[in-house]
Amino acid sequence: MTRFSLALLLLLHGTAGLYAESKISFRQLTRTFPVAVQRGTTREIEVSSNFTLNESHSAFFAPAGPEMEFAEPKKKPDEWADPEESDIGTPFRFRVRIPDDQRPGVHEYRIATRQSVSSVGHLLITDHPVTIEGASDNDNRQMAQPVQVPTAICGTIADFEDVDYYRIHGSAGQDLVCQIFAQRITRAIHTMAIRYPKIHLMDAMLTLFGPDGRIVAQNDNYIGGDAMLHVKLPESGDYVLEVRDTRYAGDPRYVYCVEVSHDPFAYGSQPLAYGTGQTPSLIFSRPENISSGSGSIPAIATTPPSAAIRASQNHAIEIPETLLAAVPGQPPASYFWRGLTASGKPSNPVALLVSPHPQIVAPTGLTANTPHPISLPLGISGSFTRPNETHAFRFSSRKGEYSLFEVHSQRRGLAVDSVLKVLDSEGQELASNDDSYFTKDAKLYFQSPADGDYTVTVRDLTGRSGDRFAYHLNAEPSGPDFEIHGEYYYGMLAPGGQTIWFVKLKRLNGFDGAVEIRATGLPRGVSLTPVTIPSGMNHCSLIFSAAPDAPINAALVHISGHAQLPRANDKTITVVRHAHVTAELRRAGASRFYRAPIKTQLLAVTQPLDLTKVTAEPKEITLPRGGTAEITIRIQRSSEYSDQVLLDMAFSFFTTKYGQQLPNGVTMSASSETKLTGDDLEAKITLEANSTALLVKRHPIAALARVPITYSIMTNYASNPMYLTVTPR
Repeated sequence: MTRFSLALLLLLHGTAGLYAESKISFRQLTRTFPVAVQRGTTREIEVSSNFTLNESHSAFFAPAGPEMEFAEPKKKPDEWADPEESDIGTPFRFRVRIPDDQRPGVHEYRIATRQSVSSVGHLLITDHPVTIEGASDNDNRQMAQPVQVPTAICGTIADFEDVDYYRIHGSAGQDLVCQIFAQRITRAIHTMAIRYPKIHLMDAMLTLFGPDGRIVAQNDNYIGGDAMLHVKLPESGDYVLEVRDTRYAGDPRYVYCVEVSHDPFAYGSQPLAYGTGQTPSLIFSRPENISSGSGSIPAIATTPPSAAIRASQNHAIEIPETLLAAVPGQPPASYFWRGLTASGKPSNPVALLVSPHPQIVAPTGLTANTPHPISLPLGISGSFTRPNETHAFRFSSRKGEYSLFEVHSQRRGLAVDSVLKVLDSEGQELASNDDSYFTKDAKLYFQSPADGDYTVTVRDLTGRSGDRFAYHLNAEPSGPDFEIHGEYYYGMLAPGGQTIWFVKLKRLNGFDGAVEIRATGLPRGVSLTPVTIPSGMNHCSLIFSAAPDAPINAALVHISGHAQLPRANDKTITVVRHAHVTAELRRAGASRFYRAPIKTQLLAVTQPLDLTKVTAEPKEITLPRGGTAEITIRIQRSSEYSDQVLLDMAFSFFTTKYGQQLPNGVTMSASSETKLTGDDLEAKITLEANSTALLVKRHPIAALARVPITYSIMTNYASNPMYLTVTPR
């Protein structure tokens, strides 16, 4: 938005003058081009950012493996980009190296500079040589850019009504696979809204024209808004592939990559999960192209390592007992494998799940009225072959017992938008779930109200069916449990300083025990103040401190919760639950925000920022129920920063609190001083405890000092840790 628009919005919200621009900010990545790099190669790419990426020292990927280094020969200006003028920011060149054995697919990445960290970018790792959209016009079929198959075409739908065309030579009977990556490589771009009406992500459409000019195949949505074509060419000659947005929208940030090949394409595996002694097979769009009985099926692993899987010539995959023993109580582990043609061409990687539970394939002919009997624990692989199918499974449970049902489909590149329901013996609905944690895959915990038989059903939300409408249903006994959700907010701290993240605890099935929160992979010189979420509390802060001599460096940090969970017969089990972490993104409209899942929780030690130090006293706080306690906050500013600093005890934007750290019943008083402007360096915050405030002993908290970067994004500084004790009246 323009500065005028920003000022107007601030005025409308009654906050004019509150949000000055920070002299130092995180880097909003707006564009990666080309957005694909071939495995086993090194090439330069351009990464565009609204603020400078000078002095970039590290890049981090998930999945790990690629290496990226700054390759700029000269410095570029540190300027703010104006999206209203279709400015994508300043491009900076990086050199990317992809290992030979890197798994193809979309990789999330982040960049650390000496001054800051970046938002999320995406890079596609491909099997194919990369072709760049040419400089000459390719916006009509007659001027279609010729390409050699196989290839990964990287281009941009740069403006409204932009359409790109590519010429492909093919032979009669030849299979042609065209898959576009557009939404999958831009979904985490901040402020990706264009013009009026506000449009967010590219909704790609692929159309293939034959030698006679007629349409051979067309597709809009394959995975989300990304299209895919797989056709057997009817005749020899030149074909033209059309790439466009379905709405004829466009923007310089609408980058895409179309993978074009004659290789076999697999939709998934059947079954989708398996254990020892089971023999999965791949589901191919054209199975006649796949070798049967000869060749090997290499497995490409994520975690655990690929050495754990052995593939035989008859397409069986052996899973050792030691691997299965390593995952009890955990979600099925993910692997990736390929099928081979008789000539040795590999298919695309296909996700497999390894589970310690027995596995079955759902029988054909299942309906809501004919449930198939099962015993928990069990994994079920099914597919919807007819419209409006509902698959039902009957299980027995005793009163008070918990059961967990979880669907994997869209997380595995399949198409089911699942809905789960649990019914009693009379067909009455007792529990249901549609979506879980930013996916269309349903997850449901169920507690039996009485001894008896119950039915769990799974269906697609809109009753769709077809080759890609397959799912895996994990069904197992459960008990008290929890989930960890992290609220990430661009972690930066200078030597001798602190920053703060927030954690939310979701308690499940009556669990009310303590959960220790840990962070691993910290940058050199950085430590975490130990913190445990006590019984009766569902949130906390993570206070990171950098030693005065901490070097400039960065690292990916992983957050987890550790607890003892009660089980039957007075037994307990020790579990580790890894955090689901999101970052804030802004969408169309000034006040529209949502949190997007990220895999790269980047924490960096940087050069001194706008604030060089934040301190709080006293370090030991005793707060009685019904009483108050005063905290003195002092800040030190850099010589270049004199604008407003906002003080808080919560991570909030307007009236929404995204992260909290104070115990239940403890709040920051409205009389607290929350703004420091100009030469102001000290303020006082008052904490209040109501009559029912949660009693805690030496629970770590920190004061937030927030420096506005933009209207919606701030840098979070934290004070030294303080230890809060809430006592009876």
